[in-house]
Amino acid sequence: MGGLACCFSGPGLVHGLTNTTVMHIGSSESVWYKASRIVTVDLTVGHTNSGGTVISTILTSRNDVLEHCNLSLLVRGADKARVFNEKGLKTVLFENLKDTQEIERIASGFDLVINITPGGSVGSAIAFIKGLNNRREFTGRDVSYIHTSGTSNVADQPITGAYHEARTFTDTSPDLYTYLKHRESLAPYPQRTTDIAVIEAGRACSVYTYIIMPPSIYGPGTGDFNRLTIQVPTVMRSALEKGYVMQLGRDDGDVEHVHVEDLADLYILVADRVLKGELKGMPSGERGIYFAGTGRHTWKEFSRGIVDALIELGGIKDKEIRKVGVKEAADSWTGGNELLCELNFGSNFRTNAETSRSLGWQPKKTKDDFNNHYLETAKMVMQT
Repeated sequence: MGGLACCFSGPGLVHGLTNTTVMHIGSSESVWYKASRIVTVDLTVGHTNSGGTVISTILTSRNDVLEHCNLSLLVRGADKARVFNEKGLKTVLFENLKDTQEIERIASGFDLVINITPGGSVGSAIAFIKGLNNRREFTGRDVSYIHTSGTSNVADQPITGAYHEARTFTDTSPDLYTYLKHRESLAPYPQRTTDIAVIEAGRACSVYTYIIMPPSIYGPGTGDFNRLTIQVPTVMRSALEKGYVMQLGRDDGDVEHVHVEDLADLYILVADRVLKGELKGMPSGERGIYFAGTGRHTWKEFSRGIVDALIELGGIKDKEIRKVGVKEAADSWTGGNELLCELNFGSNFRTNAETSRSLGWQPKKTKDDFNNHYLETAKMVMQT
């Protein structure tokens, strides 16, 4: 499953998209909405499984707010739409995320957009925010945008030596946004470029923005289409082709990880708080960056886990891990993009998810789950 964007609508009819009602819970002063949700699903091969897992988590959620929402999917491809239709879900077909005028039009009908498309598309992110601003001006209500990024934004480059960073980042730090701008001034990185644009556009348009910044995502997803993540399957496919596992340069490194199901729970938690109108207690904008790491591993552990799993299943016979440089690794793993390769397969990214946990996020997966996922992933990779 690729990326997606969930849009939550409050009462009223805007641009013909939805017509829903305001609902009150008991004698509480909080107001929540029986909302229509538009979920943009990017089914491009190779994207992460986060989107599908968030959708399935929403569908099975016992959350009081989310249970009363109606779900629609903005889908690329009639065949994918049919799968969702058979589940009783509404779908809307669209071309792609480059159609920013259509994205802005759709977003203008909603109070909350959750964009789980992998970061790097400035145009679509800004279009969502512009549409939300139109909604705010029309209704007079607060509107919010939840964006997806990644901790490669703060990763160093120890292989090439282009940037060294020994710092452990905390999402409660008041200078995190300033740091992102500093790093961007040294070397532009599309995902980070988009994050900065999201924060600045949100501020200009009076749209609350929240950026979820997960580290390395592992584990099988629970969606209907792509259930694989990116990093481990990428190295596994290369190993199956070459007959051995490559590793980019170094054995050490502090690499954060999170299970895709724990990550999905964080999206649900943030959406729940927003839909309940609990915005004042949630950092947003420059302070609205939410880390999602739950554990750490080294690159040696990463490579060894892949080797052991593939050998056990008979995918390869060579137990040796071959150390390679950035160019060779990039040619095999990231289509020749050396910056992307080093940041995601050979760097350090150390974070503390203090803000996320302060909202009540309670990850369930353990170190054993991480260690066991290599074999589970290898089975799935070898079947595709």
